[in-house]
Amino acid sequence: MTSPKNNVFTEDKAHLRVLTGLRGWAALWVLIFHVYEKSQHGPVFFPIGKWNIDLTPFFSLGWSGVQIFFVLSGFLLSLPFAQWQAGSRDKPNLKRYLFRRVTRVFPAYYAQLAILLGGAYLLGLASPIANVESFLRHLFMLFVPPPVGMDPINTVWWTLPIEFMFYLALPFLAGLINPKRWLLLLVFMLTSMWLWRAGTILYTGPGNFLMSSQLPGSMDSFGMGMLGAMLHVSKNSVSTWMSKHHNLIAIAGLAILLLCLYWMHFGWMDYWNHSLIFYTWTTVFSFAAILVAIAGINGNRLIGCLFGNSAIVFAGVVSYSIYLWHVPLLRWLADIGVFSALQDDRLPLLLLATTVGTIAIASVSYALIERPFIRMRR
Repeated sequence: MTSPKNNVFTEDKAHLRVLTGLRGWAALWVLIFHVYEKSQHGPVFFPIGKWNIDLTPFFSLGWSGVQIFFVLSGFLLSLPFAQWQAGSRDKPNLKRYLFRRVTRVFPAYYAQLAILLGGAYLLGLASPIANVESFLRHLFMLFVPPPVGMDPINTVWWTLPIEFMFYLALPFLAGLINPKRWLLLLVFMLTSMWLWRAGTILYTGPGNFLMSSQLPGSMDSFGMGMLGAMLHVSKNSVSTWMSKHHNLIAIAGLAILLLCLYWMHFGWMDYWNHSLIFYTWTTVFSFAAILVAIAGINGNRLIGCLFGNSAIVFAGVVSYSIYLWHVPLLRWLADIGVFSALQDDRLPLLLLATTVGTIAIASVSYALIERPFIRMRR
C-alpha cells in the first residue's frame, strides 16, 4: 500500500512540469520587456483584416513576469508547510529549508558578480563597484531602499532580496497555511500590502517603486501562491470543484490576465499613486496567475500546451540564469552598436539575438553552477 508521503511525492512530480514552464515564461517575459525598452520601439500592432490589434502590453508589461515569480515561489515553497498542516507529512526541517534556499540563490548570483567584476578588470574598464562599502552591500545582496541599501550593478537583482525576505518569513507564516485559517491569511496578506504601500506614498511620496515593492508591498503576490498551495493540498469541496472544472478555471485565469494587461496599459499613469489600480492590480494579476497554475496542475490541456511543452519547460529549468544574464548581454549588444542603425527591424532582431544568447549562457551557468548545488542540497 502506498504511503501518504509517497503520494505527495508523485503528485509533486506530476505538477512540476507545468509550473516549471510557467517560470520559464516569466523569465522570458521579463527579457522581452527589457529588449522592448532597449530597442526604443513604439506601439506594436498586429493587422488582422481591417483591424489592428494592439499587442504593446505583451511587450511593455513584461516586467509583470516578476509577479509570476513571486506567486510561484509562494506556491512551491508553501507546499511542504501546507502538507504538514494537512497532516500528510512531518514538519519541514527549518535548517534544511534555509540551506536549500541559500544554495539555490547565492551560488549563481556570486558567480555572476565575480564574472562581471573580473570581466571589467580584464577589459580595462572602470570597476562597476566603486568602493568596499558598495562591494559589501553587493555581497550581502542589500538592494533595498537607502540608507541601508543601494542600486545593484545588474538591475534585475533588486528582486532577489525581496524573494529571500519571503524565504525567511515563510516559516513564521506557516501556521496560516491551513484551511481553517484561509480568511486570516487573506486578510493578513492584503492588509500588509495596503498598509505598506499607503505608508510608502505618505512618507516618501508617489512613484517610489523600490520601496513600494518590498516584501510587505508584494505580500499579496506571495500570499496568492500560499493560498493556492493550501487549496491544492487540502482535499475539500472547493479544491474538488476546481479539479473537475479546470477548463473553466484556465479560461478565467487567462482572461483575467489579459484584462489586467490592458488595464495597466491604459491606466499606468495612475499607478504609484493613491488609486484603485495601485492597490488592486498586483492582487488581481496574482489571483489570475494562481488560477492558471492550478488549472495546469489539474491537467488542463490548454495550459499544458502553453506551459508544458519541451521548449518552455527547458526555459523554466534555466530560468534563474536567464533572469540573471539577459540584462548584461542586452547591454553588451546595445554597446557594440550592431543594432543601432536598424529601425523597424531592431526589436525582432535584438529580441532574437538576446534570447538565443541568453539561453546559451544560462544553459552553461545552470550546468556548471546551479545543477551541482541542486544535487548537493538534495
